Amino acid sequence: MHQTLEELQMVHEEEMVNYDRIQTAVLQVMHRHGCRIIQTPTFEDYDTYGRYFPGLQKEMVKTIDADGSVLVLRPDVTLPLVKMVAREYPDTRQLLKFGYVSPVFREYYGRSTHGKYFLQSGVEILGDDSPECDGEVIVTAAEFLEALGISKMRIDLGTVAYMDALFADLNLPAESLARVRQELEERNLVALRETADQLAVTRLQRDVLVELPRLFGDYGPTMGRAEALSLNTGMAKALERTKAVYEYLKNAGYGDRVQLDLGFTSHMGYYTDSVFKIYADGALYSMISGGRYDRLSAQFHAERPACGFGMNMNLLYEYMADEEMLEAAQPSADLAVLYDQASPELIRDINGWRKKGFAVIGVNTANTVSSDDFRITVRWKNGSYEMDGQPASADAVEARLRRL
Repeated sequence: MHQTLEELQMVHEEEMVNYDRIQTAVLQVMHRHGCRIIQTPTFEDYDTYGRYFPGLQKEMVKTIDADGSVLVLRPDVTLPLVKMVAREYPDTRQLLKFGYVSPVFREYYGRSTHGKYFLQSGVEILGDDSPECDGEVIVTAAEFLEALGISKMRIDLGTVAYMDALFADLNLPAESLARVRQELEERNLVALRETADQLAVTRLQRDVLVELPRLFGDYGPTMGRAEALSLNTGMAKALERTKAVYEYLKNAGYGDRVQLDLGFTSHMGYYTDSVFKIYADGALYSMISGGRYDRLSAQFHAERPACGFGMNMNLLYEYMADEEMLEAAQPSADLAVLYDQASPELIRDINGWRKKGFAVIGVNTANTVSSDDFRITVRWKNGSYEMDGQPASADAVEARLRRL
């Protein structure tokens, strides 16, 4: 649902505190895996995204530069990261591990009322083409959720190489292939069946194509069905690699959370092999998705394999709110001093307490303030303090603060 500017809201302190806690947790996971923390440019050339990700064009936030160039606010992190790496790290054999937490600017379909952006965190590993790399990426993603107390999850593992190997045999016209990919992404079985009936393919190829979205479920049985449907060596090779990724996950302790999904496709369009999504228990949407994208670097004249993922932190926040996993809002001040008229002594006391590390607000009685905003209330009147209905010295007020 599109929101008008009038519907947007501020990010409040309790949200910022919880987002900071989430960010701290995922950064710790990144550091444990040896990632360097980076930030990609906020503005990118529109043509770069229009060329590689035409599906994102309608979701992007565009602006005009001073020289008339069309720019976009960063709608994705992977592409600018790969472009920067191609320029800054010319040795394509070098193993690079990057982590990030960045705002991403494109249409957001969660409940957030903060605008056309969301906070995304992720990890990208470049230079390693092994299935073990894919496994580590998926484990890192799962650890993001575990670091925040989410242990029950489902990992949907797939490979676009299996699908691509089938498409290579089908040799479909570009328009037909685009329609098939869209119907697979939408899981539109009826439309896919109707499209398949119109294609110039064999009966066996047609049957395998319409079966792709159904290749989902428990790892063992689904892998067995996929092997029986393999029509060429490319499909068989893709499954062998997926088995190796699964073995890594099993040895890392995540085997019982894996389901196979060989109908997986993505509008991002750059994945070449392993792909995955992770769902927290009870969630209807995935908060983490990623995969292998070995050909993207070649667009920037650097052949470099890569695998990574992104996590929508706004969706994670909403899930944690629904599950009552967020920290409760805390008072913004330790002490509120109510007064009718300020005095030099009151000003010295308030600023002295602040210098000692206490959060103190002075409130003129002409103003109103919520009692949830502070822990202790005292009143300054006629040159002295009153606390809990009794006269109190400045030292007594400070002693009470120290007991908090």
